[in-house]
Amino acid sequence: MQVEGPVIVFAGAGTGKTKTLTSRIAYMIQEKGINPRNILAITFTKKATNEMRDRVVGMCGNDAKYVTISTIHSLCARILRQTITKIGYEKNFEIIDDEDANKLISELYKELDLSRKYFSPKAAYNIISAYKNGIGEINGVPKQIYDHYQKRLKDNNQVDFDDLLVLTNKILTEYPDVLEYFQNKYQYILVDEFQDTNIVQYNIIKLLGQKTQNIFVVGDDDQSIYSFRGACVTNMYQFQKDFDAKLFKLTQNYRSTNAILKGANNLISHNLKREKKELFSEKEGKLQDVVIHDAYYYEDEPRFIIDEIKNLVRRGYSYKDIAILYRTNVISRNIEMALIENGIPYLIYGGFAFLKRREIKDVISYLKFIIDSENIFHFKRIINLPSRGIGDKTIEKLLELKNTENITLFEAIERLHEITPSSKTEALIKFKTLIKELADKFDQMSLPEFYEYMLQETKYLEFLKEEEAEDEESHRIDNINEFKSILMQLETRTDLQELSSKEKLLVGFDDVILDETLGTKQDVNGVVLSTVHSVKGLEFKVVFVVALEEGLFPSLKEDSDIEEERRIAYVAFTRAKEKVYLTCVNRRLIYGRVVLNQKSRFITEYIASQDWKEHLEMEKEAEDNTPIKTGDKVVHVNFGEGIVVSENASILQVLFEKDHSLRKILRNHPSLRKK
Repeated sequence: MQVEGPVIVFAGAGTGKTKTLTSRIAYMIQEKGINPRNILAITFTKKATNEMRDRVVGMCGNDAKYVTISTIHSLCARILRQTITKIGYEKNFEIIDDEDANKLISELYKELDLSRKYFSPKAAYNIISAYKNGIGEINGVPKQIYDHYQKRLKDNNQVDFDDLLVLTNKILTEYPDVLEYFQNKYQYILVDEFQDTNIVQYNIIKLLGQKTQNIFVVGDDDQSIYSFRGACVTNMYQFQKDFDAKLFKLTQNYRSTNAILKGANNLISHNLKREKKELFSEKEGKLQDVVIHDAYYYEDEPRFIIDEIKNLVRRGYSYKDIAILYRTNVISRNIEMALIENGIPYLIYGGFAFLKRREIKDVISYLKFIIDSENIFHFKRIINLPSRGIGDKTIEKLLELKNTENITLFEAIERLHEITPSSKTEALIKFKTLIKELADKFDQMSLPEFYEYMLQETKYLEFLKEEEAEDEESHRIDNINEFKSILMQLETRTDLQELSSKEKLLVGFDDVILDETLGTKQDVNGVVLSTVHSVKGLEFKVVFVVALEEGLFPSLKEDSDIEEERRIAYVAFTRAKEKVYLTCVNRRLIYGRVVLNQKSRFITEYIASQDWKEHLEMEKEAEDNTPIKTGDKVVHVNFGEGIVVSENASILQVLFEKDHSLRKILRNHPSLRKK
C-alpha cells in the first residue's frame, strides 16, 4: 500500500469508503510506524467522525486516539482557537448558528432602516453565505448588509459557520509561520466525501497538504448533491491536476443487489461530466426487487405505499428497515397522514435540530453570559427569561450609557439605577446580583451540578414547567434534561481534563454546536420519512422513492442542474439493500391544485437496458394472460383504483375507492388493468 504522495480514489456508492480510510490509517500506524499525531482525517459529518474513530481505535488500540479525526468545520475551529488573535479577534470567540446570524441581520435591517421588499434578512444571509463559500459576487444592498454584519460579528467577538472556513483560509494564506506549523503537524492527510468540498474547503486542504504531498482523498462524483451549499464536484478533477495524483476506482458494492445496481448504473450513465465506473455486487437479487408503481391519482400513491409496508412487515421486515424518500418536503404531507391513519410508526429525518430548540439556546445563553458578563448578545436573550419586566427602551438606554461612558455592562446597570431609579432598574440590579452569585459558584461545582443549580436559581426550569402545563407536547423539560448529558460528556472527556470549567465550555461547545447528530433519535422502530439529502450515507433494506415526476423529481426550476438532479436520484436508489419502489402519479395535488405530471425521465432511464425491457414485457404478458376475478384489485385510467365485487363472463362490477362509486365495466376494456 502506497502511503507517500497524492492519491485520489473514486469510490462508488456502498463500496466501503470508510473501511478504505480506516484500514489505511491502521496500516500507516501499525505497519509504517507513522506517529498518529501527524495524521489528519477529515470527514463531513460528526456521525462519520465518530464511526471512523471507533473503527480506528478498534483496529489500533489507544494509539489511534492521537489521530486527529474531525469534520472540516471542527478542524477550522481548532485552528482558530490557536491563531485567531492574529486577525483581531479574541481566543474566546463564539460560534453562532444560522438562526442567530439571521436574527443579527434582522437587527441590522432595523438599525439601517432597510426595506425588506427586495431582500428579506434570510435572503440577505443566504447571499452572504454563498459569497463566503465562493459562489458568485456580492453588491448593492447585500454588500451593505455584509459589511455591517461582519463588523458587528467582530465587535461581538463572534464568527458564523462560514467564517470558520473563511478566516482559517485567510490565516493559512497570509501567515506562512502558521501554515508551516500545521503542515508539520499534519504530515499525512486523508479526506472523506471529497465531492462535497467547496472552493474554500478545498483551498484549506490544498494548503495543508502542499508541503508533504501526502494527501489521500476519497469521493464519488456521482454522489455530489450539495451544490446549493457550495459543494463543487470539479474539485475532484482539479485535485488530480494540482497534485498529479494517482487514481484508483472502487466499484464493488457491498450494500445492494445487482438487480438494484443495474438500474442505478443505467441512470447515472446519462451524466456526461463524470469519471466512468460501473458498480457490481456479489448479491444477485431479482429484477422483481425493483417495483415501479405508476398511479393515476394522487391518493393512490400513499394507499399503495401503506399496502406494501403492511405486506413487508408481514413478511418479517421491521418498520425501521423501510425508508420513504422524496426530493422535496412538500411531498411528505399525504404520506405522513396515511401512516398516521394506519397506525404505522414513523420518524422524520432532517427535522428541527436539537441545538436550535428555543429552550436549549436559552440555557446556552445563560451559561455563556455567566462566564462572560460583557456578552451583549446573550444578555439580550436571557434578560427576560423568565420575565423581569425590562422593556426594549430600558435595554436601549442601558447600552447607550455603557457605550457613552465606556464602562462595563454591570457598571452601566448601577449607573442607570443611580440616574433613573425605577422598578425596571431595580430588576436589572437583581439580575446583576444573580449572575455574579452564579459566576462565583461556577468553578466550585462540576458542569452538570452547576447546570442544575443554575436552572433552580434563575427560576428558568419553573418558567418552563408553567409553559409545558399549557403545551404538553412541547417536550421542553425533556430537552433541558437531555442537555445535561452533553455537559456530562464535556466533564468526562479525556482531552478536556486539563482545562478549567470555563475552558471546557468554550472548547466543548465548539464541538457541540457543530454536531448535527445531537438530539436525533436512534434505533426507533419506525418508517423513515426523509428528503434524499438528509439520508445520504445511510442505507435501508427497503426504499420507496416517491413523486418521480417531471418538475418534482427532477426539479425543473430555472437554476436546476439536470446532472445534479440525476445524481440525487442515483443517491436515492442506491440507499436500498434488497428492494426499491419507484412511484409516480399522473394527477398530483400540490400547492392547493391538481396538476398533470409526466413520469420522471429517471424511471425511463433506470429501466433502459435490454434485460429490463424483457423483464417488463414478460410481466405485462403474464398480467394480460391472468383473468381478473372477484376480489382482485384493479386500476382504471379515469376512476383510479378499485376492487372487483362481482363478475360474469363479460362484465365486471368494480367498487372504486376514490369516489366510492360502483361501476359495471367490460372485462377486456383497455382502460382497465389488474393492479
